[in-house]
Amino acid sequence: MGKQISALFYLLGHEIGVYNKSKLNIYEFEKQIKLLQRKIDFSNFNAGKINIYQHIEDLKNSLTIESLNEDLNLKKEIMQILRDNNNIVFSNSSSLSMDDLNCDFIHFFNTIYIKLIELCDSNLERFTPLKDLKKLGFHIICSKGNRGALANLLLFNEISSFFKIIEKYDYNFKECQTVYDLLYEKRNLLNIIDTIGIELCNKICKNLKEDDENFYHPKIFKKAL
Repeated sequence: MGKQISALFYLLGHEIGVYNKSKLNIYEFEKQIKLLQRKIDFSNFNAGKINIYQHIEDLKNSLTIESLNEDLNLKKEIMQILRDNNNIVFSNSSSLSMDDLNCDFIHFFNTIYIKLIELCDSNLERFTPLKDLKKLGFHIICSKGNRGALANLLLFNEISSFFKIIEKYDYNFKECQTVYDLLYEKRNLLNIIDTIGIELCNKICKNLKEDDENFYHPKIFKKAL
């Protein structure tokens, strides 16, 4: 997600700094830029500048969006380093809460040209690129700061129910998909899961389960890993 977010703000004309523990593959970053240019019209913006950092301590005095794995301890560790270097920190977490991380949230979706952003911020004026994102047609939803925010809470409760019916009530996948084909315009949850990635889906479900004991964590994700 980090490369997608970086490419978006680069095309909006911002000077961006990208921290990656391993050496960043510039070719992959350029691919993200070209893909976004095909999907979104940036003709009213001039491209910005990119700086690559392999030492997180070099990121200072910036508005920073973390997009680490959905690992609470890892996020807390890195975010504290960022705060110590006088950065304003937002999280792009898809399954942790404002209380978990003690920071504000801006959540982009995969893929990033889905023009939906969930924002949970105690001071919106701090996030200066918001006007530019609105000009590009992004829809801004104000999150309550809970785990999963709104969109992933809706989506993963649907995914949870889908696999609960298969795993607990012994319906087969084909029957369930037939219902989706006929009643829900051929909506395919497996394609959505594939786009998100099984590992991330499993972590999101784990975090939602910790917050709500009634949430069903599909067994299929653990088996697939």
